[in-house]
Amino acid sequence: MRKQPHIEFFVDHFEPACRAFINKKYGEMFAAFGAKQQKISLISDKKRWAESMQQLLKLREKGTVADVITILRETRRPQLPDSAERLEQKLESFGPLGDEEMPRSLKELQDLHAIQYKEIVALTDYLQGHSPFETKHGVKGAQFENVLVVLGRGWNQYNFSEMLEMAGQGNVAENSKKKFERNRNLFYVACSRPKKRLALLFTQELSDPAMHTAQEWFGAKNVAAIL
Repeated sequence: MRKQPHIEFFVDHFEPACRAFINKKYGEMFAAFGAKQQKISLISDKKRWAESMQQLLKLREKGTVADVITILRETRRPQLPDSAERLEQKLESFGPLGDEEMPRSLKELQDLHAIQYKEIVALTDYLQGHSPFETKHGVKGAQFENVLVVLGRGWNQYNFSEMLEMAGQGNVAENSKKKFERNRNLFYVACSRPKKRLALLFTQELSDPAMHTAQEWFGAKNVAAIL
């Protein structure tokens, strides 16, 4: 998704520039926008840029992506990349004939228009490592004060209820060892990240044998069903 022209522009150029503007680092702002953007040569240029950026900062907080794009296209301060502008023009001129479906790239852009721009801010924070969330694989080797691990069936390679069942049995069947070890190793990675507190939230239903194993490992008083 980051290769989508608008997302790439927002994450790699627009957001860094906005953050530079907030910190009054105007040289960094123009560097983030790139060489094609208008530069300040007159006092009136400075005023127009300041007004545009202030307007865009308000939309970053309360507007949609479409709101931000509208101002960018009107003021051209900064200017959308050519690839993004071409997509905008194609979306504007798209008129389906008969049963013609909207091309995927235009449907993605249409959906992008509808979301709140603050989602782009959050995406940028995540991609730059400023997020409280991370994948279990992504935290290997890291340590945190407190950790909440969410365990579910979002990926068919992992079934932690089944892993807990097999662990409780003691002997794992030969044809299940590879699957068991894959699940056990990732479970260990997640559970060994905190320095002080660990909380596990299973979003999949645990079988009775799996629940029994969890109670043995973490203490019965520390295991509770939410539903």
